[in-house]
Amino acid sequence: MKISLFILSFLFYNAATNAQQGDLAHVSLHNSFGADSSLPVSKKIIPDFSGFDLSHLFQHKVSSKGILGYTKNNKPVDVYFFPGTSNKKALIIGGMHGSELSSIEVAYELIEQLYKSDQPYYNVVIIPSLFPDNAAAAEKGGRKRVENNTGRYSHEHAADPNRQMPILGKPFKENDPIDIKSRIIENENRLLLRLIQSYLPHRIVNLHAIKDISKAGIFADPRTDCNGIAKGFETDSLLAISMAQYIYENGGIVPGNNLTNTPTALYYHDPKIAGAGHLQQRNLKGTNLSHQRGHGVSLGSWAATDVCDEENVHTRPAVRLITVEFPGYKKREEYKTISDQIKHTKLISIYASAIVVFVLREFYVENALENSPSEIISGK
Repeated sequence: MKISLFILSFLFYNAATNAQQGDLAHVSLHNSFGADSSLPVSKKIIPDFSGFDLSHLFQHKVSSKGILGYTKNNKPVDVYFFPGTSNKKALIIGGMHGSELSSIEVAYELIEQLYKSDQPYYNVVIIPSLFPDNAAAAEKGGRKRVENNTGRYSHEHAADPNRQMPILGKPFKENDPIDIKSRIIENENRLLLRLIQSYLPHRIVNLHAIKDISKAGIFADPRTDCNGIAKGFETDSLLAISMAQYIYENGGIVPGNNLTNTPTALYYHDPKIAGAGHLQQRNLKGTNLSHQRGHGVSLGSWAATDVCDEENVHTRPAVRLITVEFPGYKKREEYKTISDQIKHTKLISIYASAIVVFVLREFYVENALENSPSEIISGK
């Protein structure tokens, strides 16, 4: 008898549900994303990326805060590190789109939960707001800022920040920082790509938010080799569905995962999943903006593809990539009633808790074969 994906994921979900029930009552959030000095983490500030010594942090196993670099308006791009019990590594990114202020709330809530919870299995690096200039523009955008998508783009002619990645299967080159459309990659994305190539995370969570709440949920990008041949989607799908089930069972909403009918971890705008050994199509056309500003390789597609570097400097395996689409762009203060603010804050907490429970613990841990660069080069 076949067991449905929904039931199978539910079995995995039940094993971890009780561990985080107490966290769901935690609703403390920050009124200002810039004013995070009250966070109970190390006050050690590292001036630039070159000084953010990850090997030192791994060795000493101390929760720390640093700065990856600075924006055009001289805002710091903050980064937090939480040591894990294993040698596995995770990266969490909030605010890829500055207009999606709720995604930044999830990131800061995750930081607070990690400080209060047991040590995670994965070593965790968190960038709560990758484009703080854009988030600041959204904060000042007024009542129509969601309608106008204020803060999504860095300037009038800028490409979509999530569509500025290198060619699929190719590394980011510091001396030639261009994307698949031959556009110069923005500074904040260069900081991120530099971090990924140095840190080599086993899994990434990209925190987004979505206007159409009916499409909200937890999704996975299929992993492929550097030629786009699918490696299999089962464990990626199970991880995403388990997270969605956890959110749903704890009072949250994940309509895009279609849990009550045919559960799916595929984002509605992405091509169908190819079977292992077959060519996986990628969505290279996000939003239809003038001059193809919304076209290009997304972080999900680039990270979930093996990188084959001819110089063998930045060769890496495909990363397990989870995309969170939180329901709605609004932050807590933008809801008019106290009741709606409380509901929103609880939902933020549930989404963050799902990351702690499933992404950062021993669920569907990447095996040695999946993370062996030599396998990529040899073609085995």
